[in-house]
Amino acid sequence: ILTVNNNKSKCQKFTPDNLVEQMLDLAGYKTGLTGKTILENSFGTGNILKCIVKRYINSALEDGYSPQDISIGLGRDICGIELDPELYENCIHELNIIVKKHSLPAVKWNLFNQNALTLNLNYSFDYIIGNPPYISYRDIDSESRAILREQFISCNVGKFDYCYAFIEMAINLLSTTGKLVQLIPNNIYKNVFGKKLRDLLVDHITCIYDFPNQKIFDKTLTSVSIFLYDKTVDSNDIVYVNETQRLRKILDRRQLGDKWLFENAPLVQEKKIRFGDVFNASISIATLLNAAFLVDQEAIHNENIEPAVLRPAASPRILHYKKEKSIIFPYSYNKDGLVRYTENEFIARFPNAAMHLEQYREQLNLRNSDANALWFEYGRSQALSHLNTEKLLLSTVITNQVELYKIDAETVPYSGIYITQKGNTYSLDDAILILRNPSFMAYARNIGISVNGKSIRITCKDINNYEFLGRE
Repeated sequence: ILTVNNNKSKCQKFTPDNLVEQMLDLAGYKTGLTGKTILENSFGTGNILKCIVKRYINSALEDGYSPQDISIGLGRDICGIELDPELYENCIHELNIIVKKHSLPAVKWNLFNQNALTLNLNYSFDYIIGNPPYISYRDIDSESRAILREQFISCNVGKFDYCYAFIEMAINLLSTTGKLVQLIPNNIYKNVFGKKLRDLLVDHITCIYDFPNQKIFDKTLTSVSIFLYDKTVDSNDIVYVNETQRLRKILDRRQLGDKWLFENAPLVQEKKIRFGDVFNASISIATLLNAAFLVDQEAIHNENIEPAVLRPAASPRILHYKKEKSIIFPYSYNKDGLVRYTENEFIARFPNAAMHLEQYREQLNLRNSDANALWFEYGRSQALSHLNTEKLLLSTVITNQVELYKIDAETVPYSGIYITQKGNTYSLDDAILILRNPSFMAYARNIGISVNGKSIRITCKDINNYEFLGRE
């Protein structure tokens, strides 16, 4: 089929790395991967397969498996199929480079240079991840059409796309608790000839990430979508995210209809969720004398400031301009939370940092600090309680859209508002969608204080009090 009507160049559209990561995250293919089987049934250059192998190795190393066991597991748990012999060989070569980089024994790969649709795999998979070949009906030769009509329910009527068979094949190969993530043209939700495929998907499709009008592949205008089909889910809810418009909806699968028109689909009965009930919006740390605590590389080097007392520092401005700063962090954390040093402990542990701060001793003592703040500590300590975790950072002044930056647990925000999650009901990625939704901007314009006619100033309280639509 690759030799017909230049199909090879048409259907070989390889998955961008950022979407590979998103697809594997959506499937939950992150940790504890040894013994979990996974298939990619049209791996092409291996962009997805290489990421799978890297995640598998990292997971196995974290779990303490030996190099020999990891090598055996790679060959046992990971399966792939690719029809093009050149792509097949190149992918194996690159996978072997990854294995060699980790000093693992050679892997006996479970990879097939065959037609995935005729290969008989007599076992099931915990995960199937893929970007199946898109070939329109008019470009499929008559012999292949006849075979597909006979073997696949999704192809037995009308002008089907070649990718339908790959998706149906994957559904059939899932284990009873399996998860399927596919990158597909989003016309499968509306195409009249995709009805039978939608019927196969509707019971367990769980998440749909749509990219309308985005050019994901070079020289191709196809609008694409990523979906998660999860056999463990028995809820009627489907999470629909329009990535182009940054909109999120909860839909009821029972009301999707013959064509899945997400823009007009009835929403699940929703209730208002207070942002502050599922996230913490907090003002950044307040040293009350940034000149003393913020240090550049020259000062760190010249004064030999101890690395253990330094953390990366961030503000919306320096993140926007991609600059780097460090900050003296005169605290630590343990399992119970924030740990404060006595003055003697701090000087003993970090004599050079203490000497640096000593230069500002008079100014530090004149700060309007918390009553119990010591001279070498930040002036305010309230923001420190939620600090030691992954977070989002935004400016208190917003213009057309909220600019959000994801920063890690180590990084200390010294300007702006930072956001952390409470529990696991909503993630920081959800917070990004919520705060970039036009309804939040409308709320902010209503409640915020005008700065210059175009921009508005908002507070932590404003953000925490914002209510968004959530599920019952």
